[in-house]
Amino acid sequence: MKSKISYWLNLLWSCIVAFTFPICFGLIYLNLTGYAKGYSYNLGGEKDISVLLGVIELIIWLVFALPSNLYVFSKTKKNGRKYLYMLIALYVILAVGCIFLTGGFAAYTKGVFNIE
Repeated sequence: MKSKISYWLNLLWSCIVAFTFPICFGLIYLNLTGYAKGYSYNLGGEKDISVLLGVIELIIWLVFALPSNLYVFSKTKKNGRKYLYMLIALYVILAVGCIFLTGGFAAYTKGVFNIE
């Protein structure tokens, strides 16, 4: 019983991480590349700080996301490939759902990668 509760709590946390992944990825990417204030703005001396913040954000995100994801995937893999594929599909659906809720793929690619 305790292991099932642990699994479901980790699965819930992993779903939250999967849902917020596009936002976190966008913020980390923009900070690491130095475009945190937008593509038309020159950060100048602030670029070093932006990259440092990007590295810190990446480490924090990995600390929060990696352990629960590894636990959930390892436990689900023991149940069979079908369940593993369903879990991967759930993660993709949650990430795509977040992108749609924040304005769609066009807005996401424009905001993060400056692609129109």
